[in-house]
Amino acid sequence: MSDSALVKLRRELGIEDELPDEDPSVALTILITSAAREGNARHTLEQLAQAIQSSDLVSSLEPLTILPLLIPHPSDGADHLIRLICTECSAKEATMASQEIVERLELDQEPEEAADDELWLVRQIARILTIYSLAVPRLPRRKKSPVEQLRSLLSELQSVMSQTIRSASGASGRMILDSTHQLVDEITRWAKSDDKVDEIERKSIVDVLIPFILSTMELCSNRTNGSLARHAFESQYPRLVIPTQDEDTPEEEDFASMAALGLTVQNCASQPSLGSMILLAHFQSYKFDTPALISFFPVILMSLQANTALDEVLSVLINAVVPLVSQVPRPEFPPDLIVPLAHVLPPLASVHPDPGIRHYTFRVLSAALALAPSPVRVQLLQGLLTDDDSSPQMRVASVGLVKEALLEALAAPPGSAEAQRNVFASPAFLKAFGPIILRPDPPDLFAPGNTLELDEFLNTKEPLRLVECLSLYYVILMRDVRNRTGIRDKDNLRNATRTLVDPLKAQLSRWGYDSTASNGDGHDAGMQLAILDMWLDRVSSSVEEIRQQ
Repeated sequence: MSDSALVKLRRELGIEDELPDEDPSVALTILITSAAREGNARHTLEQLAQAIQSSDLVSSLEPLTILPLLIPHPSDGADHLIRLICTECSAKEATMASQEIVERLELDQEPEEAADDELWLVRQIARILTIYSLAVPRLPRRKKSPVEQLRSLLSELQSVMSQTIRSASGASGRMILDSTHQLVDEITRWAKSDDKVDEIERKSIVDVLIPFILSTMELCSNRTNGSLARHAFESQYPRLVIPTQDEDTPEEEDFASMAALGLTVQNCASQPSLGSMILLAHFQSYKFDTPALISFFPVILMSLQANTALDEVLSVLINAVVPLVSQVPRPEFPPDLIVPLAHVLPPLASVHPDPGIRHYTFRVLSAALALAPSPVRVQLLQGLLTDDDSSPQMRVASVGLVKEALLEALAAPPGSAEAQRNVFASPAFLKAFGPIILRPDPPDLFAPGNTLELDEFLNTKEPLRLVECLSLYYVILMRDVRNRTGIRDKDNLRNATRTLVDPLKAQLSRWGYDSTASNGDGHDAGMQLAILDMWLDRVSSSVEEIRQQ
């Protein structure tokens, strides 16, 4: 090592006196140790990294001594130094130092440092992945090939990750996934460019990377910033949204990188797992057809129940299920698929904190029900409207799902095979839904002897449900001009008036509501009552017109 390099280092760092030691390796170790451990150190790790690089002293760094200091350190300067070490110093020593950290993490999974730094563990795993991505291609070919060493390194790291990271989300998940993406990118670039790596070894690289990637995706399945479901929704419902620009995801880039080494879609599709589903969901050219959906259905169901990988799962369901609704003739899904979805989707659509997730889930539920055989669809909707486990929000929204089914049925020409098969356009509709929709909930809610306070009523979901029920009743009266449901029969008109219309009118009167005196000043209670009164008026007018015909 020339004295000029040391002189340049002193000049870069603004050191007027001598360095801590004449030996460059010792001097650099002392400087880095001071910066990493002392709060009032004269130089930061970033300053040292820049100075060492400018002075051509990177090769003097000692990986076995320095990396254990840098890997846990929170500063960005540590990342700079780690990359310098892995690209110019001993690759073997860099991997050995990383292995020591992995062993330490496995033995002490809840250190004191982690209590004060939530990224303490994740940061180290991400940096170890960076080290492997840069150092493994530079490992000497001796007893073990680089691929064999990579298999051993990733196996040890995967074991630690599965034990210590229960579910990485947000910044943690993104940090790990970005580092995994870098690993895939660097390793595949090396495998394609190195003449010493033959086809057999390239296949071995894919065999090593795939299990690690899938396992990592499962661990990070709850990360935020997902946009797959949104893009799928935009694609299937273009009239409802303003499309956004699609961008390649790191996961899709990983797939493309490994495809160059021989990975095929069939490799992933033939081994259904949460990780392979996530990877395929990010691969835009892969389409989950019905057989693939059936194959992955246990994974999809588990994810919905566990509230994991929702972005990927919903994108798969939207792209696989929604297009089938518009096919002619429309296919029917087997009850083995529809019934489980009809039980796991409603809670998610009702109470998930993300409004986008709630909306996408509800549209999937709607599409899934539309693919159910007509009798099964009736049973499932009855359950959504009445089951104790059904949330108030879902009971309100389910009235809209009944309306969708009714309008679809009435759109079929009378006498057609579809009309004969669909019970929603028959008297069976009123038998199934009349006792549920054409009355308040509970049925005696507006009974004369029931002292129901207005505030108590407005603090429930019943006003919204009644608006939906009146709207549905009005739609039936207007659309079913051929009386296929029997809604225009005198007895049915009389029953609906007796069970729903008259009790609600009487209750509004008891509360002192006067539509002629309402000034529409925007008061919440007044507005809700005005909306109810509006639908009552529409329904009453329609019923009167039908009676006079």
